[in-house]
Amino acid sequence: MSIYDEARTLKEKLKREQKDPLKIALFGQPGSGKSSIINKLVGYNAVETGVTTDKTKVAGIVHWNELLLVDLPGYGTTKFPDNNFFEKFEIDSFNLYLCVFSGKFHQADTNFFRELRSNGKVCLFVRNKHDEIWEDNKEIDKLEKEILEDTCRQTQSREKVYFTSCRTKKGIKELSEAIYRNIDEAQKAKWVKSAKAYSFEFLEMKKQACQKYVFVASGAAATNALNPIPGVDIGIDISVLVGLFASIRKNYGLTDEKLKSKEYTIPTLTPLINNVIKYATTEGIEILIKRFAAREIVKSISKYIPFVGQAIAASIGYAIIRSAGMSYLEDCHELAKRILEEELTN
Repeated sequence: MSIYDEARTLKEKLKREQKDPLKIALFGQPGSGKSSIINKLVGYNAVETGVTTDKTKVAGIVHWNELLLVDLPGYGTTKFPDNNFFEKFEIDSFNLYLCVFSGKFHQADTNFFRELRSNGKVCLFVRNKHDEIWEDNKEIDKLEKEILEDTCRQTQSREKVYFTSCRTKKGIKELSEAIYRNIDEAQKAKWVKSAKAYSFEFLEMKKQACQKYVFVASGAAATNALNPIPGVDIGIDISVLVGLFASIRKNYGLTDEKLKSKEYTIPTLTPLINNVIKYATTEGIEILIKRFAAREIVKSISKYIPFVGQAIAASIGYAIIRSAGMSYLEDCHELAKRILEEELTN
């Protein structure tokens, strides 16, 4: 295989990974807080929420990074009868299902779950608005047990119920971890990269998933040497690195809006924030490339590139680009870690 064939293969691999998202469907009664659950799972306000009753008339779709979350409309209603619901919304195409409820478990949810189960699908039950669970003279443990028993009775199945509150963040971490456990191995990296980290363990998993992406993207950028960098005798595909750095930032939820908000005007974070924003640009990437190419051994070897051929040039370019990519990943990871520390402290 020629070096150009390798470049095309690597770039196609990147495209395929980004084209096929992890698909999760949420269903349940109006007002159960499905939109709020989506926002907490991805870590930003992807769906507008309010105090009015949810009157979903069509499927609400959130496409974030390598994740597709769909808020399904009511099952078995006059507008969406059960006889063509699965076909209309391509229900069988989803990787996982969340049944979200905040009151009594409804018959429509039971019917939908049974249909899913008959098709061999995995569904997690989420009792949202835990902070509103209350009954005079009853402890919360007893109330939770009653909800669990009612859910099992309705579904005629021993199911685990995840109790969550979007107001207090109770159970969101546990729900995210449950999603990870209940998806295929091939989809786990997509969830890790796309979901918000609520623990340092999850954040470390996110870093490991990003590292693999750095290696693949570095190979694609080095073998497809389109843009010679001034002062460096190596050509690289800058567009691949721009996409890589943007993806890393998105994986960690480090958007410009978030980093420039008053919430993160913390003096100790300013240098990291500046680096993350600065090095995401084409000019910033070129600065990083030059920094790592400036090592004497790389500079001396690169002088002989015209004589030793493209394979050697690509190998050296890969080493430089990978170092630059890992450096940027370390900055993003450290910043995300510091932000998480602040969140867990407050």
